[in-house]
Amino acid sequence: MFRRTRALRDPVTIHLDGSPVRAERGEPLAASLLAEDKIILARSPKLHRPRSASCLRGGCDGCLMRVDGAPNVMTCLHATAGGERIETQNVVGSRKADLLRVTDWFFPNGIDHHHFMAGVPALGSIMQSMARKIAGLGRLPSEIEATRPARLLEADAVVVGAGLAGLVVANRLGASGARVVVVDDGLSLGGSLLALPDQTSRLESLRLTGDLVFSRSTVAGSYLGDLLVASEAGAVVVRAPIKVFATGAHDGVLAFPGNDMPGVFSARAVCLLHAYGIEPDGPIVVVGDDLWSDELSNRFEDRVLRFGVSALAGVEGTGHVKRVLMRDGSKVRRLDAEVLAVGVPGAPAFELAAQAGAEVRFDPARGYVVACDENGAAGEGIWAVGECTGMDFDPDAITAAAERCADAIIA
Repeated sequence: MFRRTRALRDPVTIHLDGSPVRAERGEPLAASLLAEDKIILARSPKLHRPRSASCLRGGCDGCLMRVDGAPNVMTCLHATAGGERIETQNVVGSRKADLLRVTDWFFPNGIDHHHFMAGVPALGSIMQSMARKIAGLGRLPSEIEATRPARLLEADAVVVGAGLAGLVVANRLGASGARVVVVDDGLSLGGSLLALPDQTSRLESLRLTGDLVFSRSTVAGSYLGDLLVASEAGAVVVRAPIKVFATGAHDGVLAFPGNDMPGVFSARAVCLLHAYGIEPDGPIVVVGDDLWSDELSNRFEDRVLRFGVSALAGVEGTGHVKRVLMRDGSKVRRLDAEVLAVGVPGAPAFELAAQAGAEVRFDPARGYVVACDENGAAGEGIWAVGECTGMDFDPDAITAAAERCADAIIA
């Protein structure tokens, strides 16, 4: 399904269910596994359908695995260091042959495990015991995690999200003399720019470092006006009068039979894999007309079979995609392909800004977006910029919007 386009620059070895796997230091664990054709990474709760990475931004459950004894690790957000012991979780049997998959065949329309056989003497308690095994995820960690410290950090402004929009705002505010905290959950700063090699110079010009920059960290929520940050070193409570949300958008998905099957990716995720030096080794069916769909068409040219959204009828396969079904008039064509890339508008990541007090509005084409004026003002001391406000990912347009936002904050 995938292959590497270049020799490993800094090779290391990781282990998947006890077997060695070669990898590149620094790339996401999920990418390392995909590059070696380890497609099935996880199993869904309850029905135990095969799962794999599909967005590579921590927005789905397809890459949850047990890493070095810790359950439910998002392997797309875990940098490969070498030596990791990775295990498939939530299986009875193996990663490829999970015996509990029979629940999907016995209950094709789903199963309400909370009420199944409830109240039936003896059988009810047995069923509930089984339900805990069927519907669970990972087992508890192998070791008790050490307590980590918490601290308070005060600043003039905090920027959540270090993609293009967040980096532009943070740099501009920093240049004005403001003390700016930046928080991002990615392996490295840059967001979607990392999937665009032709934007390397732009990204280099925006690079941030210092003890106020928290990468691989998550804002867990807004409480009494402060932001709670979960970082690798511990908890940080960030207190700042200016909060800028540049949280981007969740990759768009489509409703069609088999849309959760390994081999279905967002077009942006396939572009990101390509930037890591990993590409599909066969034809790629691309559905959609966004920037990422155009990128794939330009990069892979005659290997791309491109269609409009309305033509997609579904996919076929067992463990992963084998064929993509496309409507052709009154008929359905079966295309032999193992990778389907979906390029449709994303769903703005409005949730954190809304919790902090920002107004939101409903956009029929995208869902809820952060409501703000042309400068990004979204509430008292709250600002928003980029895709979370409903913008398309257009580097030039987002840069301009971020500059206006920063200038308005400074003014």
